[in-house]
Parts: sequence; structure tokens; C-alpha cells
Amino acid sequence: MDSIYRYPHYYEIAYSYRNIPAEVDVMEEAIRKYSKIPVHTVLELACGNSPHMVELATRGYEYCGLDLNPTMIEFAQNKASAHNLDVRFYLANFIDFRLEGPKDFIYIMLGSLYVNNADELVSHFSNVYKALKPGGLYFLDWCIDFSPLDNSEDSWVMRRDGITVSTRYTTRLRNAAEQLYEENILFTIRDRGRQQKLLHTGIRRAIFPQEFVLAATKLNDFELLGWWNDWNWNRPLGEGRGEIIRPITILRKI
Repeated sequence: MDSIYRYPHYYEIAYSYRNIPAEVDVMEEAIRKYSKIPVHTVLELACGNSPHMVELATRGYEYCGLDLNPTMIEFAQNKASAHNLDVRFYLANFIDFRLEGPKDFIYIMLGSLYVNNADELVSHFSNVYKALKPGGLYFLDWCIDFSPLDNSEDSWVMRRDGITVSTRYTTRLRNAAEQLYEENILFTIRDRGRQQKLLHTGIRRAIFPQEFVLAATKLNDFELLGWWNDWNWNRPLGEGRGEIIRPITILRKI
């Protein structure tokens, strides 16, 4: 079965449930509240199909994207060309990457902070630190596991231009001691009478809050500004906050 990452168009439809302008509003509010520097250049790590690129460019930001997948980068580049955008892409691993110069704001979406062990997590923060200007922010969406490892399942359906993509997301615990679980993302696609299935299967390592804080603030010089539930400034994470949905976390480079 082909990988979901070989078909960026279907991938974009599958994750089109997000309100991109509203998410950029939240990122801009984070900048207003917490950035110590003006923000002109932004870097998205694990950018994939670069869903925020056009909205950010429309608001006057210089967008850069970094990803390991050349098919995804080509798709994002074609989208940039279709909108006459002057953007920059890097084909690189966010665990160990180098830029020609630091950016004002860095972000990563949808829990895309995939690392295999603690050393890779520390290396990631070290390289993000080098890629970010002092006083700049690192904005993370859904990258921290605030609850214990568990088996889980979720599903949703998105439609666009006569195409239906049904997504089934599952996780299964594989090694609790090493914080590893198997992740499966299955797309069932109906495209003008033709049905196709695409699958991603991989091993994902959970990142718990204590380890995240240690790697970011003790082993690298970031300060933790806070974490909030469901992209909502009125819902800071803490005890008794109920179900946690798409938490965001903000770090600032010291």
C-alpha cells in the first residue's frame, strides 16, 4: 500500500479541517504577547504541504519551510508558484539542520516532533536554538504528551472538489519503558468513482512534559512561556482542566 506522503493533494484534503486564518491569528497574538523582537521571517519545521504559507505571506511574513520529504516540498513549491510567492524550502532533518541565517519565529504543527530517543530531542532543540534569533519564539502544536501512553483511535472525513478522504488514526503501545508506540494513519480515498487506500505506519516516541522542559530549558537556553489547551489563551494547562485537545506550547530563546 502506498504511503500517504506520496500524495500531498490527498494529504492536504485530509487535514483541511483546520481554520488556517484563525491559527495564524493565534500565532500573531503569541508574537504580540511574547516575542522580544519584530517578526519578519518565519520557519516551519516538518512543513509538509505548508498549509499556513499563503496566509502568512498574505500578512507580510517571509516564509521558509523545512521537511525531509521531497514530494511534499515539491507540492508546497508548486503552491507557492501558483500564488506568486517568493519562499524558501530546505530538504533537511529537523534533528540536525543548518540555515544560512537565523529566523525571527519558528513553528511546528500537528505533533510533528518525531524523535527516536532523548539525544535526538536535545539535538533538535540545539539546532532550533541556532536557527532562531535571541528573543524569538518557538511555537509548538500538539508536540507534548500530557497524559500517559495509551491505545487510541480517531477518525474523520473531509471533502473537496469531488474528492472524499476518510482518515483513521490509531496508536498502539509497543514499549512503555522506551515511550514507544506504533502509529497508523489510513486514508480511504474516493476520487470521482475511484477508490484508493494509503497508509503511514511508524514508531512514534512520546514526549512527556518533564522531559520536554529538561531538554528545552535545562540542556538548551529556552524559557518556557506556557502551554494552553485547544489553541485558547483562556485555557492554560493545569490541574483539573479536563480533556486536552491540541495543546500549544511557546518557548522563547534567551
